[in-house]
Amino acid sequence: MATPKAALSSEGVFIHNDTDSAATVFVNDPASGEKKTSTNSNDWSLMPKVKEIHEREIEAGFKGRELGVTWKNLTVEALSADAAINENVLSQFNIPRLVKEGRRKPPLKTILDNTHGCVKPGEMLLVLGRPGSGCTTLLKMLSNHRAGYASVNGEVKFGSMTPEEAARYHGQIVMNTEEELFFPTLTVGETMDFATKLKIPFHLPKGTQSREEYRLETKEFLLESMGISHTRDTKVGNEFVRGVSGGERKRVSIIECLATRGSVFCWDNSTRGLDASTALEWTKAIRAMTDVLGLASIVSLYQAGNGIYDLFDKVLVLDEGKEIYYGPMKEARPFMENLGFVCREGANVADYLTGVTVPTERQIREGYESKFPRNADQIRSEYERSDIFTRMTSEYNYPTTEVATSRTEYFKESVAFEKDKRQSKNSPFTVSFPDQVKACVVRQYEILWGDKATFFIKQISTVAQALISGSLFYNAPDNSSGLFVKSGALFFSLLYNSLLSMSEVTDSFHGRPVLVKHKSFAFFHPAAFCIAQVAADIPIILIQVSLFSIIVYFMVGLTMDAGLFFTYWIIIFSTTIVSIAQFQR
Repeated sequence: MATPKAALSSEGVFIHNDTDSAATVFVNDPASGEKKTSTNSNDWSLMPKVKEIHEREIEAGFKGRELGVTWKNLTVEALSADAAINENVLSQFNIPRLVKEGRRKPPLKTILDNTHGCVKPGEMLLVLGRPGSGCTTLLKMLSNHRAGYASVNGEVKFGSMTPEEAARYHGQIVMNTEEELFFPTLTVGETMDFATKLKIPFHLPKGTQSREEYRLETKEFLLESMGISHTRDTKVGNEFVRGVSGGERKRVSIIECLATRGSVFCWDNSTRGLDASTALEWTKAIRAMTDVLGLASIVSLYQAGNGIYDLFDKVLVLDEGKEIYYGPMKEARPFMENLGFVCREGANVADYLTGVTVPTERQIREGYESKFPRNADQIRSEYERSDIFTRMTSEYNYPTTEVATSRTEYFKESVAFEKDKRQSKNSPFTVSFPDQVKACVVRQYEILWGDKATFFIKQISTVAQALISGSLFYNAPDNSSGLFVKSGALFFSLLYNSLLSMSEVTDSFHGRPVLVKHKSFAFFHPAAFCIAQVAADIPIILIQVSLFSIIVYFMVGLTMDAGLFFTYWIIIFSTTIVSIAQFQR
């Protein structure tokens, strides 16, 4: 038998290799210095590939991007529904009522009530709770998305950074939402091409010859990681455009999020729509990446089997915004059973913990009928008296430790090392602004080509309208009687192309959620998207206006002068571009 070998990477990950057994990953706990075994992280088939990529980056000079997140006394309030909605349009101008409401504060609803926790680099936290218990809001807070709430109180630290400092690195602290937001006419391959183009590091890992080679390698790895390589030439689709299945679309959403190369990942019910085996494979993938790369992964799931549950380090249970348990995954079930809640043999532990918060689902052990905690406040009181609470709160000094401070500095240096040198120091984006515009322009044409029917129908209808309007004003006489006819032709030329631009309103509203998502991923600056839209529209509008102008101008019989024709053409072209820009914004 060969002698086992162990090595400590610069990321604090111990990799133990034995020629006669599978490798085991030991993640170094930065607070205690102890090593803990990552459960089943090596069961994932692409684990060796993750290790190889990570080792190449370390050899090329990349430093660790280990951050972690700690929060204490976190309370979030929002306007209640009756305060946020008016009965009708006129009620907004009810002056006496507005004055009366202005004298008192609007009613608020507490979504999170005094929650706390700590997810260090290399740890995975499972957040459980019924719909409406505050799981999504907690993930938003831990991914530094605070907009839309009336008040956010408490302390949240990303490494040793405050939320204000961490806002500069929002591309490294990302959240995968429950919705799948895509341009439906793009293929899976085109969607991933766009994501990987905008996250190419300025310094390439060792052994990589070019930026394009690195991008293609990343794209293929991500597609393979979720088992959707076969869908690369299939449209993403939506409710109206036929494309990949719902489960495959969810997997595209997952790998697009992974393409950000983030350090803190929040996954909001990301297994929705996936079958049980795929959900388990996804959790193994997140477990493996968390172990090797030192990520901090916070996951909320509504249905998690025991195979998924066992892959997590910690679990947090919410009930109506109140944190009734936060601690080691293995101690959650014994804690609840000691309170008198029965867990049936073979039941999913995650479903059992969630069911504790539902009076109609939980079962009480015989003899505990008169003393079991009946609501969230009572369960939380029992938890706060336990030794688990004491051990967990001892971790909350992590942001002030020397380890957290040094890792935060390494994180900042690593982000700066990957960033294009043309980017400003405070910019959250990886590639340069011209590269962002270029990628957005290519995507605009791919979106257009993906919906060829609409494009060609618009061009054919333009030619048809030009022929019809030209025949209506055909060969207007060169005298005072033709003045009205020619002025009508000129007015219609401006009106038709301006009204045709109104179709951009629908496209703009459909694309707005994708733009917001990509902005949160720090793929590109919104200005790059706007410039790319204009740049992509110009050649198309040139063809469209030219076809319309040539037909109308000469059928109407306007003055046969090159200067006057191009004056007519440029005015229509300019008006069309301005109208499109107006409706797109």
